[in-house]
Amino acid sequence: MLLPGKSTIKKMSVLAALLLLTGFGCKPTPQELADVQNINLTYWQVWNNSVEMQPLIDEYTKLYPNVQISFRSLRFEEYEQELLKAWAEDRGPDLFSLPHDWLPLYANVIVPSPASAKIQRVIMREPGIGELAASVQNVYTEEVTLLTSADIKRNYYAFVRDDVLSTVDLEAVHALGQETQGVLALPLYVDNMALYYNIGLLEENEIFDVPTNWQRFQEDVMKITKIDKTNNVIVAGAALGTTENVIRPTDILITLMMQTGVQMFDKANTYATFNRSIRPEDEYNAGLEALRFYVDFADPNKKVYTWNVGQSPALEMFKQGKLAYLFGYAYNLAEIRNSKVNFGVAAMPSPQEAVGNLTVANYWVETVAKKSKYQDQAWHFLNWLSRPENLLKLQNSGNRLSPLKEHQALAVDPYLKVFASQAPQALSWYHGANAPKAEEALMTMMGDAAAGKGELEAVLNTAAQQVTQTLK
Repeated sequence: MLLPGKSTIKKMSVLAALLLLTGFGCKPTPQELADVQNINLTYWQVWNNSVEMQPLIDEYTKLYPNVQISFRSLRFEEYEQELLKAWAEDRGPDLFSLPHDWLPLYANVIVPSPASAKIQRVIMREPGIGELAASVQNVYTEEVTLLTSADIKRNYYAFVRDDVLSTVDLEAVHALGQETQGVLALPLYVDNMALYYNIGLLEENEIFDVPTNWQRFQEDVMKITKIDKTNNVIVAGAALGTTENVIRPTDILITLMMQTGVQMFDKANTYATFNRSIRPEDEYNAGLEALRFYVDFADPNKKVYTWNVGQSPALEMFKQGKLAYLFGYAYNLAEIRNSKVNFGVAAMPSPQEAVGNLTVANYWVETVAKKSKYQDQAWHFLNWLSRPENLLKLQNSGNRLSPLKEHQALAVDPYLKVFASQAPQALSWYHGANAPKAEEALMTMMGDAAAGKGELEAVLNTAAQQVTQTLK
């Protein structure tokens, strides 16, 4: 009887291991096959399209073949109404997007992320000779740890932490009288406001560098603006001073306020204080002066007059080459690139003595519906999308800035780099219960101020009272 040699034994051991790894000899039992859970997730978004998202969805469903994900991109104008209608009819999505400051408004329909998720793994075997389809090779359940509040604080920009973490009582710690923070949502990208400029218009007026402070900005606006005899603006130096025809006008005003040290709310976030930021030594009201600074650009009696309610939308004016300075976001890049305008992007101007470029963050976040039958799988999918390699793919596929601090230096697009450079200093200003109502109050304030409806101080105080009412 011949005994196998050492080399033969070694080869047989390796072969046995390979057979085990590939599933030979460990086929799923009939009960395991019966227990395979076919999961269908629905995912609604607004700003990401299927061209960007579908490759990632396909990659995930290949890893988890028992999961199917139906992705739907809706128009912003119809999105909220469609969500509310779908929830009322119990056919709402499992996953959906919201503006970053709308999370408190929809808290009753959101389920916070669990600490871990139980996920079924279905390993498929490629079809063999004579087989038409892949078959189930193995089935098992694994418990996967999900992103924690500590992960968010460590790896994401600070404003993300302020938006997506909520202090909640959990049963596990409630008995100890402690509180912990729950993850309400995860962003796939972030954005902040910067300054677009028309290179041709600047050079025509012998301006060869972009303003870094507001005083220089005013000087440039006065130099560039062309007005006819009836006060019609032919060429605008900048788009600000009004509300309806400016990109995110409230964000411009809030940036002006916060850059000059205005405290938007008290420390407990119980009432608005942007009308009370007064220096004791000279009674200078920074919030009031920021509002005055903004509306002056739409006042024909001011030297900086450059814009009015009769102008076309700011983005259209910029694309047509009739506007020198445009405040906008990275999400405006694609549309501006498709125009013929020769443009650049610069950091937000700031007060002369300021350090850095404080700006406002504006972005959407992804979350899971409380009514979802597959909450664990939905949160697992969001966590998988939020892996660094996937967020970097989204950043590189378009005008998207990753929410991870580690990706700031990896922005390849020269325009996107400007937004990336500002991200560490971007702020999210509102953390109350009803962001749309708060914005409505500010828009009314700005419109009334520009139209001269009452004293500026009275208009400012009224807005502060209205914003306070939205906090709880």
